[in-house]
Amino acid sequence: MYGILNLIRKLYGRPAMRRVLEIIKKYPEARPVKTIKSEGLPYYGSTKGSRIQAAEGLIEGSSRYLDPYPGTFMNYVRHKIPKKETFSDVANYYRLNPDKRKIMDEWYQETGAKGWWSAGFMDDMIQDAIKTMAGKNLKTRGPTDHEKYLLALLRQKRKKSQEGAKILPFRRPE
Repeated sequence: MYGILNLIRKLYGRPAMRRVLEIIKKYPEARPVKTIKSEGLPYYGSTKGSRIQAAEGLIEGSSRYLDPYPGTFMNYVRHKIPKKETFSDVANYYRLNPDKRKIMDEWYQETGAKGWWSAGFMDDMIQDAIKTMAGKNLKTRGPTDHEKYLLALLRQKRKKSQEGAKILPFRRPE
């Protein structure tokens, strides 16, 4: 077994080897662990290749063994928001408000890990965080050129509407 762990350390690094070793200690009866230890029926044993593949499988799936309730609210947010800038805004919002983050993490672990949570509720929380951080970012960094252009268009539209001009509403990009 130690030869396999040494090979894993050389191929994937020390943290991967430690994860595999931790899984071996926590779950000695799991089938991949028995394969790595080459335990099985007496008339056949695991080959070196199958033992390495079992260890690689444990590396790739280590989160299943080491974190039985995977995910926090932020993992849900990460998959829900594709833009890195927007995700960093939401992450910063929850860093600045750890009490809200703690509430959402506890709620997600109680309900989200079981699969009966309300996605609409979580999406509303994400939208609130985006709105709050967008306002803060606009105040701290100032508007971008595109935002300045949109604000100028809105001012112009407001001025013309006050004069009585018929203005078509903006179409949202699709």
